[in-house]
Formats: sequence, C-alpha cells, structure tokens
Amino acid sequence: MKWLNGYRMRLMFVGFIAVILLGGIELANGATIAIGPGTGYDFGTIQAGIDAANGGDTVLVAPSEYVITVPITFRGKAIIVRSESGLDETTIQMGTPADTNRGSVVVFENNETASSVLDGFTITGGSGSWLQDASYDSYGGGIFIDASSGTVRNCAIVQNRAAGRGGGVLCVHPCSPTLSECIVVENSSTSSGGGISCMQNSSLTMTDCIIVGNSSGSSGGGVLCWEASSATLTNCIVTGNSADGNGGGVFCGDNSSMTMTDCIIRDNSAKGVGSETGAGGGVNSYQNSSLILTNCKIANNTAKHAGGGVECVSASVTLTNCLIERNTVKDVRGGGVCCVYANSSMTINNCTIWGNSAGQQGGGVACYQVSATVTNSIVWGNTAPTGRQISLVAGSTLGITYSNIAGGQAAAHVSTGCTLNWGAGDIDVNPLFARLGYLDRNGTRGDLSDDFWVDGDYHLKTQAGRWDPDNQTWIQDEVTSPCIDAGDPMSPIGLEPFPNGGFVNMGAYGGTSEASKSYFGEPVCETIVAGDINGDGQVNRANLEIMALHWTDDEPLLP
Repeated sequence: MKWLNGYRMRLMFVGFIAVILLGGIELANGATIAIGPGTGYDFGTIQAGIDAANGGDTVLVAPSEYVITVPITFRGKAIIVRSESGLDETTIQMGTPADTNRGSVVVFENNETASSVLDGFTITGGSGSWLQDASYDSYGGGIFIDASSGTVRNCAIVQNRAAGRGGGVLCVHPCSPTLSECIVVENSSTSSGGGISCMQNSSLTMTDCIIVGNSSGSSGGGVLCWEASSATLTNCIVTGNSADGNGGGVFCGDNSSMTMTDCIIRDNSAKGVGSETGAGGGVNSYQNSSLILTNCKIANNTAKHAGGGVECVSASVTLTNCLIERNTVKDVRGGGVCCVYANSSMTINNCTIWGNSAGQQGGGVACYQVSATVTNSIVWGNTAPTGRQISLVAGSTLGITYSNIAGGQAAAHVSTGCTLNWGAGDIDVNPLFARLGYLDRNGTRGDLSDDFWVDGDYHLKTQAGRWDPDNQTWIQDEVTSPCIDAGDPMSPIGLEPFPNGGFVNMGAYGGTSEASKSYFGEPVCETIVAGDINGDGQVNRANLEIMALHWTDDEPLLP
C-alpha cells in the first residue's frame, strides 16, 4: 500500500504521538495477546485473539495480510485490537476480488463503547453485509457499526464497496463512533455515502481524517449524514470525492445536523447523472437539516445544477470565517453559495467568496425564495451572465452589512419581488488580497495538458503586518487594505493580533489569529500602552469609544 504514503505523511506525526501517549497506558491495563502467521504467536487469526480476550486486553497483530471470509467482530468487548507496525504493513482483506459474497470487513454490533478500539490497519475488499439483518445486506462495505460506538484510529479504509449505503463505513441504529487520524479512500456505494454514511439517529465524530476519492451513485460522495443524525468533523480534508446526485463532498439531510471546523473541502463534484440534480459540489444541506462551517476552505468544487461550493435546500447554513474560492456551477446558479426555498436560511459572516462562477445566475451568492444575511464579508471576482457577485430571485431577501461587494449595490441582480437591504458599512473597493489565484501555463500556452492552478492568498495586505502562511511569518506590505477594521463595530475582534484597531476586519481571517494588523500611518508601536485599545500608540477618545461599544462583551479588548 505504498501509494497511500502521500496521505499518510499528513497524519504520521499525530498518529505517532497517539501511539506513544496512549499505547503504553492501554497495554499496561490488561494482557497482551499476540497474533501473527507461523509459530511464536498466541493465535494465527485476529478473530481468535478477540474471542480469547477479556476487557482491558490488547490484541497485538503482527505485520501481514490477513485474508478473511467472515467479518471480524469485537463481541462487545472493551479491548484494543492494534497492529504492531501500522497500516502500511498490516492489512485486513475480505476475501478476494473473485469472491461474490464478501461482506463487511469489521463489524461493531454488540453494544461496543468507545473502549473498543481498532488501531492501525488497512481495511479493504469489503462489499458490505450485516450478519443479523438481511434488510441491511450490502451496506457498510468496510466497517459496519450498528447500535454501538467503537473507536477507529490510524486506519486506512480503502477500496471497499456497498450496493447500499456506506461504501467505506456505515453507522446505523443509532450509534456514536469516533474516527481519528484515519484515511477513507476510494470506496464506493451504488446508493449514497460513498466514503462514510451516518444514519438513523446516529452521531459521528471525526478528527484529523482524510476522505478522498470516494464515490456514490446518489448523494454524499465523501460523507453522508441522514435521518436525524449528527456529525462533527474537525481538522479533516474532504477532497476528490464525487456523487452522481447531490453533495459531492458532503451531504447532510433529513433533519440531521453537521458541524465542520478547520476543514478543507476541495475538488469534489456533484455530477447530476441521469435524473439526479447535481447540486452542492462541496457541501449540500437538505430537508430541515443544519450545517455549520467554521474556519473552512471550500475550493474548486463543481456542481451541475446549483451550489458549486455550498448548497442549502429547505435547510439552514451558517458560514463563519470560511474561504469559498473558485467553485463552479455548470448550469444554473450559485457558483460559490446557493440557498433555495422558503423554509431555508443562510448566514454568512466573515467570509471571503472569490473567483466562483455560475452558468446563469449568482457567481458568488445566489438566493431563491429565501431570507439570508451577509456580514463582515468580501464577495469579489466572481462571474456569471446575470449577477456576477449576487443574484436574488423568486421573492428572496438578502441583508448585507459591513461587507465589500464588487460593483456595489447596482451590480447585484435583484428580480422583481426581491429585496436587497444594502446596509451600514457596505463598500465597493479593491480588497487588496495578498495574492490572487491564477492558472500557470507552465511556459507552454498552446499545451493545456501541463497547466496547473496556483492557489491564492486571501489575507489582506497591510503596512503593519500580515500573516504569510507559506513562510509562517508576518510580513509588511507597501499598501493597506480598506477592509481592515471595516467590519461591524459591534462584532467581537476575537483573536485578532495587536494592533487590531479595536474593530474586526472583513473577510475570512477577520476575528482570527491570522487577521492582518491595523496601520495608523507610522511604524507599529511595539509596546502595549495601558489604555491603548486600538494599538495606535495613543490613549485618547478613540479608545474610550471602542471600550463603550464593547462594554458588555465577555472577551477582553486587549490581548
């Protein structure tokens, strides 16, 4: 499995630390049962080791490829099943490609808790089945979690398939598993949830995972959350997944909720095959569901019908400190973000929406029969035949305050019966990004095959200092963005570094530790002066006014 190394390198350090910190403790809590081929081991199969184990024991598996014909099950035991040498060296494979009835590879089905741990394996070759219920035959290709919890960490769930839902992992009846430092790659389902499917009042937690190259015949190419379930993804990468229907990267629907923090959602596709709509290339929230994205990058996703980056259909979406860049809708509306139908709501706060495109309407933001708000944001450089930055149709209402919109109010497309509330603090001026993304022709303009996209840097230029993510340092520019300190005076400045002017910046980095610093026409004062709230080196009326505005805030004004 050497081809996995490119993905593993991102997780290697955190996985190594987890083994060091957790391994010694767990091994010390009970007996160790050795599994391996040949002599010198307690058992030759993983299931035999599990069957012999007691609560608190560790089943330690030697490097090898373990080919099984019946799914491995934990039997409800609070034990650790761990590979000795990690996922590159230890594979659990269900049957061979020639087998027609291979089933799931690993099953949690006996009320296991988080203390039942699978650690450090490549899980492959599963085609999905559940031993106790024929109605779920061909669900959960790699791992099937039923009415249980279980912890899966440092695992690669690779090239499994399901005729039902959950090509890589299925969580059902309700369960609450945890996946950490895992790679879910190249799994598929003919129905929905190509990589992972969480359904029927289940609760899924994922941390430091990579979900890449999965596909589904309906919705949720990478991750599906369905039927009053919930999912929390933190520091995850969802990339290169595809769905024939909606939600190329992520789909959340049917009264479910999903929270994504510090995630990257890019290069996913909602293709719209056959009768399928093809909406929400990156993320789709549907049918009374709730989607909350914070500090996320949503880039280069594509959809056939609507919502290249994000689509909200009869649901609610809240986007905070998100960069929504270069997403595309081929046919209709909402290259960056699209929200449709009367019972939907959309809140966009401190986001940068740049370089997105739509085939008809709303290159940046599109609203259809909805009420939405945009605050402290930058909508710039988007394209569409109608409403390059913003489009409102079918009775929609959009309130925009303290935001920078290219072309201003006049450039927005507002159909008859719609309302655009152009509020306080709105501007139309070059935001002065550090660097725009661009297509590099690689020196051969006539040869498109070697062209490649260079990502932009959407931190705001400033003479006082902006964060350079490439070099991990602060640098000074010759100009200062008008979007610095231009956000809503009542918005908290959050983690903005000093000097921060006492007011939040517009855009994706406003209110964060990477916010560009405020410039007051002279070199930055390196010493914090008592009472100098905005960082201009003076204690005067301006500081008193800022203090009065934020008198009831819970957070301190000074760092």
